[in-house]
Amino acid sequence: MRDAYARALAADDPAAAYALLSPELRAATSKEAFTARWKAQAAERAAMKAALDTLPPALKAPVRGGETLHEGAVLSWAQVGDGYQVVSGLPGLPDLSTPAGAIRAFVVAVRRADLGALSALLADDLSSRLRDDWNRRADLLEQLLKQPGAIEFTPGMERAILRYEPGRALTLEQTPQGWRIVALQ
Repeated sequence: MRDAYARALAADDPAAAYALLSPELRAATSKEAFTARWKAQAAERAAMKAALDTLPPALKAPVRGGETLHEGAVLSWAQVGDGYQVVSGLPGLPDLSTPAGAIRAFVVAVRRADLGALSALLADDLSSRLRDDWNRRADLLEQLLKQPGAIEFTPGMERAILRYEPGRALTLEQTPQGWRIVALQ
């Protein structure tokens, strides 16, 4: 992104710079208004170009990730494909950076689940057994996560398995968005 903007500055190409704006900014700013502002800010663009041209070598490499502070919250972000994505720090965003983090987020979601609508469809005894079964599984998963080595990894480290009872396991897969549960037995 920085290199594309540097090329737009060097070529004095407002159309190329406009194409780099987010869809939201393009929707709020017409190409004509952007071009007019571009022309009016020639001195600022020259200063930016000079700053980019004299960038110290240590800062020329692209930044693939980092942390920034926003209103007291530390957000961790990383390059994902051609863009950047917040990977942790957002309120309510589960930590999917490790299989254990994804399983903990799953346990929290199970414990927070509102079974009211489901309970209305089930007989009282079945509803109670279902709730007890999920709570028991959540307790067992939490206990297993405290044991080193409880999570098994495939040779390529692309999948992780947590066996929690005979014949029952959680299988996770690593995705660009983090670890996701792909099978629940």
